[in-house]
Amino acid sequence: MSFEVSATANQALQGEINRSLIYNYIRENSPVSRTGVARALGISPSAVTRVVNALVSEKYVLEAGKVETPVGKRPTLLRINGHKGSVLAIDLSQDRVRIGLFDFGGGLLSQRKGFRIKGRRESADRLMEEIHGFLEAYLKDSGQSRKRLGLGMISLGIPADVDVQTGRILSACLYADWYGINFKEKLEQEFRLPILVEKDVTLSVLAEKRVGVGRNHRNLAFIEVSNGVSAGIICDDRLVRGASGSAGQIAFQVINPESERFRSENMGYLDRHASMQGIRTRMAEELGRGRRSSVTALPGFRIDDVEPASVCQAALDGDELAGEVIARVVGLLGRGLLNLVLAVNPEMLILGGLVSNLPGAERLFASAISAYIGEAIPFKVPEVRLSTLGEEAVLVGASLRAVEALVAGSFPYRLGDGLR
Repeated sequence: MSFEVSATANQALQGEINRSLIYNYIRENSPVSRTGVARALGISPSAVTRVVNALVSEKYVLEAGKVETPVGKRPTLLRINGHKGSVLAIDLSQDRVRIGLFDFGGGLLSQRKGFRIKGRRESADRLMEEIHGFLEAYLKDSGQSRKRLGLGMISLGIPADVDVQTGRILSACLYADWYGINFKEKLEQEFRLPILVEKDVTLSVLAEKRVGVGRNHRNLAFIEVSNGVSAGIICDDRLVRGASGSAGQIAFQVINPESERFRSENMGYLDRHASMQGIRTRMAEELGRGRRSSVTALPGFRIDDVEPASVCQAALDGDELAGEVIARVVGLLGRGLLNLVLAVNPEMLILGGLVSNLPGAERLFASAISAYIGEAIPFKVPEVRLSTLGEEAVLVGASLRAVEALVAGSFPYRLGDGLR
């Protein structure tokens, strides 16, 4: 027996595909005109107009004004209707928990920093208290009801390798006490919402790819340099996760004899020596040996709590010791990133996390690492850029991931990058 698919069925499927492609293109590129959508997707202007008119009537898409043109009719711009719902994004990768409330159009409604993260087992309970307090304060200040807010998902970025289906932590290099904690299960039971949990650098590289400096690149890596050092990698528009989700754990590389002998149950050599803590520790050690530096003259200076920003500023001002400390960190990062470049050959390396906001980060880190790599390889050197999203990369990535998950059922087709 043979089966035939009718022309009507083919037309219906094509219509569904066009609807998804158009919606997702507007979501990722708004504001954009109907003509821009048709040109980018290769769909006829009349078909685009039909779909867009339907999306507008269903309040998925809004007309957001007109483009100024020297001649002819001014095209109307389109954007996603953010009031269709909201998502809560949470970042556990920094010193303090960060929470951001985003609408469906990617607009930030509210944000705040919460408790200091110390990696203890009670972190999940404290996080739930923080979320409740954040939502209650937002609803009170905005005068909205929970129904009108339309919170559809909570999306969590965590500095650990995670089973994205179950939420189980597979490896938590910085926070050993988090083994056995399932943030996904706990938050689902508490809030009765779908919970998405991803590794922080995965969300960061997605954010830079979608709306940051990595747009229009198919091969890139985001390098988080904060409390630890890790990488999120995209090759040929696809996330590289690895067999157990541990791809990008560049902190454990063997890059010198000292790192070969380095043994730590949870931290890699670069976590210890090339992170923000690495800057603090090295500076404190050298000062303890009697070395002199201008950072000791700063108000409130304490040798056991040196600020990386102060060290960077001193290095920019010509302080010899500060320059040596930063040069050592850059050298270690350069070797680690050289190995990454040799392995995956990216077009761009994006330095993010706390390092991206340090004084002189472009000169002290990005340019210096680019020069180091350029001296070592005989082929094209990837661009080394600072994150355009800074410390917000995880929150932005978490919000984008959540909205994608929520609309996937209604708009399952999209052009391009295979990053779901």
